[in-house]
Amino acid sequence: MWWQGTMACQRSSVLSRKAEEKLPFRIERETTRSPTHPLTWSKTLLTLFFRNILAKSPHFLSKTVLFWSLFLSLSVNAPSSAESLDRPTIGLVLAGGGARGAAHIGVLKYLEDHRIPVDLVTGTSIGAIIGGLYASGLSAREIESLMLEMDWEQALIDDVPRQDRSMQRKFREDQFSIPGTPGYQGGALKIPSGAIQGQNVILALQDMTQHVAHITDFDALPRAFKAVATDIVTGEMVVLDTGNLAVALRASMGVPAFFAPIEVDGRLLVDGGITNNLPIELAQAMGADVLIVVDITSPMLPKSALGNLLTITDQLTRLLVVNNTQVQKARLTADDILLVPDLADFSAVDFSAAADAIKVGEETIKARQQALRPFMQSREAYRAVTKPIVRAPTIASIELVNETALANTVLRQRIFTKVGDRFNLKQVARDVNRIHGLGHFELVSFTQKQEDDQTVLAISADKKAWGPNYLHFGFNLESEFKHDSRVSFLVGYSQQEVSQYGAEWLTSASIGDEPSLESSLYWPLDPAGSTFGYLSGGYSDRALYDYENALRTTVYALRGLEVAAGIGFEYQGSWRTTIGLRRTEGRAHAVSGVSQRSALGFDESSLEWRFVFDTRDDIDFPAHGAIIDASWSLYHEALGSENRYGQWTLRAGRYFEKNEHNLGLNLYLGAATDTPSINSEFHIGGYGLLTGLSTQARRGAAMGVLSAIYYQRYTALPALDGLIGVTMEYGGAWDKTDDVSAAGALGSLGAFIGADTPLGTLQIGFAIAEGGHQNYYTRLGRVF
Repeated sequence: MWWQGTMACQRSSVLSRKAEEKLPFRIERETTRSPTHPLTWSKTLLTLFFRNILAKSPHFLSKTVLFWSLFLSLSVNAPSSAESLDRPTIGLVLAGGGARGAAHIGVLKYLEDHRIPVDLVTGTSIGAIIGGLYASGLSAREIESLMLEMDWEQALIDDVPRQDRSMQRKFREDQFSIPGTPGYQGGALKIPSGAIQGQNVILALQDMTQHVAHITDFDALPRAFKAVATDIVTGEMVVLDTGNLAVALRASMGVPAFFAPIEVDGRLLVDGGITNNLPIELAQAMGADVLIVVDITSPMLPKSALGNLLTITDQLTRLLVVNNTQVQKARLTADDILLVPDLADFSAVDFSAAADAIKVGEETIKARQQALRPFMQSREAYRAVTKPIVRAPTIASIELVNETALANTVLRQRIFTKVGDRFNLKQVARDVNRIHGLGHFELVSFTQKQEDDQTVLAISADKKAWGPNYLHFGFNLESEFKHDSRVSFLVGYSQQEVSQYGAEWLTSASIGDEPSLESSLYWPLDPAGSTFGYLSGGYSDRALYDYENALRTTVYALRGLEVAAGIGFEYQGSWRTTIGLRRTEGRAHAVSGVSQRSALGFDESSLEWRFVFDTRDDIDFPAHGAIIDASWSLYHEALGSENRYGQWTLRAGRYFEKNEHNLGLNLYLGAATDTPSINSEFHIGGYGLLTGLSTQARRGAAMGVLSAIYYQRYTALPALDGLIGVTMEYGGAWDKTDDVSAAGALGSLGAFIGADTPLGTLQIGFAIAEGGHQNYYTRLGRVF
């Protein structure tokens, strides 16, 4: 037939080279990629015999027996030469198109079900991902499972989960409700090169391609493969056919501005769709006789949709992609099969519709079954490609590349994988997340390298291009409809990597109804950060209220200065304990109403101990995890305090999630051994602390509140999560610890709706409490 000569030459040369370079892995494969003649195997193995056995081995006889055993097994299982010559080389070309690319999977399912072989694959962006996975030996249904089970929302979040971050980072970030930390250096703002750096994406791709991590030549994959990316510096198309497959797939899908560029072999790469969204010419150059081409390119937007800056920018990108796609499609021949799934109703960013897009892909290729029929193989002739069976290698050494000012020992303290261990992907991923959770890195990744027949685990920690000094922002609003609102805007400036162990200096200011200024220094004393010192000082002006018969009678401005210092101990980001000294002084000034208090000033020094265990996944509405926050303060004349008393507090919370249902249980307790100062007394009332009462409606030397919250999340708007839930609380506040009794306690019941906004969590609710109390409230950001 017309393709026989080309095919015989191509297959023998490619496979003989692969056999020589990849023999140990080829032996472990369940099936071979494509047919070749037994004489080719003979030539390759004889070469290996004379080069490696006769020249290097003193055990000639035993290795001779092993050699011929391998030869005979490979020769027996090798397909016949007739099979290799009886069909054309079939290439598969998969276009980019975001979530619309799920249609590719439908095409692959049909090809497998109808025994239509694929010899080589090219792809761009999502086409590179699905094509690369297929080339690696995964079946269409395995890829389908990965697509449908993938948590795309989590994958597109760069950061590690909150519970995996260091305690210091949790304390810092919990102060500021607005996500994102632009850099600030030399009087200028610095922002990331993309909205997503791709940390979790690259880990997910490495998980999917782990079975071929040892293969660095993509021609040696079960199916030959090439991906396309774009050099953002030169604008040139870049063909990715060597290196780490996961890195190549990540580079091909890097939509500019959405994903940060990734550096590969010294070139800064972004999405290949800009230069070649449908790499037909590339597949032809690889030796394909017939192409099956799947075009899912997003069409141009109509004039009616071009009404704002975002859609105009989107249209410019579509223009580049559509134009280069048309150039490639002009290279198709009469023998090629072009598939264009009808995806008009599918968005490039809506991965939740993947199952429907897969069906569209299946329906599209079914309509071309007559054209595909000549390529169907008999059950006897068809050899399904399966992924290689590879034993996890032993790690001979661990190589670390650290671009930050942190000492390498800081990172190595977070790597629990040891030399001599078998490679364990989950363990290495946890190591990577522990490093990334420090918050100093743009991207932390790993690869397996082969050096002198040994496996080297290489971990690379890229510094943030916009660091290491950052700005932080927050916005707090609390309003009760029968009282004035409180609004504050927060701004912080943190200098990180101040020392080799990651010291940090944070200065923050609050502007609004409760102004404040604070500066704190955190100084780790060892690489693990398990021991540290701290120093802080600041000024605050906060509101304080007095009530009589549930009516607010007096509003105070409580102004004071504070300084604190001590040492602390932390364990793996889950808990820390501190002990130190604190000095506070100030006075309350009545700004409305008449004060009935006898002591408005405070001048106190205390010895303080605090323990915090925090594994919550979110600060505002945790779905799982727990918190224990306990403290003890001793105020004494010997320390310079004008009063002598002890005071302890406890907050304990546990949070549960099942499907869309979320439940949180919280306990708040506090007591003082004597009458505390106006600065240290306990208050309840307001959200979470008897929500049916007004803010600070009850005060005293002792308090206790038990609360429960149930809520569900829902999609309020695209990219905006909504909340709806109920609250139940029971508790009270008492003037003395001896007065604590059920007689002074009351219950509260409420309901709320909310949403996660760019400024923080918005919550609007209503609650009632025993005694006829009721409270309408609005909250945005962090609780005051």
